[in-house]
Amino acid sequence: MAGWTDYITNLTSQGITHAGIFGHDGSKWAASASFPTIDNIKDDFSKAFSAQPTGIMVNSEKYIFIRNQDNFAILRKGADGMVIMKLNQAYIVSIGINQKPEMLVSATNKIGEYLKTCGY
Repeated sequence: MAGWTDYITNLTSQGITHAGIFGHDGSKWAASASFPTIDNIKDDFSKAFSAQPTGIMVNSEKYIFIRNQDNFAILRKGADGMVIMKLNQAYIVSIGINQKPEMLVSATNKIGEYLKTCGY
């Protein structure tokens, strides 16, 4: 198994601007160097998969929920996109500046599905 930072490097090498892996408790497992601040990470990620999500504050700017689908929450702020993939023990977060969220899903899903097979 690769180190956590290897997964982040993989995501950012695919054009994702910011990537992070966080435990369900909100702890940071790994993140790109310039990963933005998510104000209430534990609560916001949990709410992302609730029946009525509202949005997530990132660097004091609100990303609005577009939809939840399966184990993905898809968000948008203007031209920027965010995808949160829920695993058994963690969340993978991909943020793309001037990228539609749908463009982030494929790369995030590939890493997430592999981590699921490893029990995460």
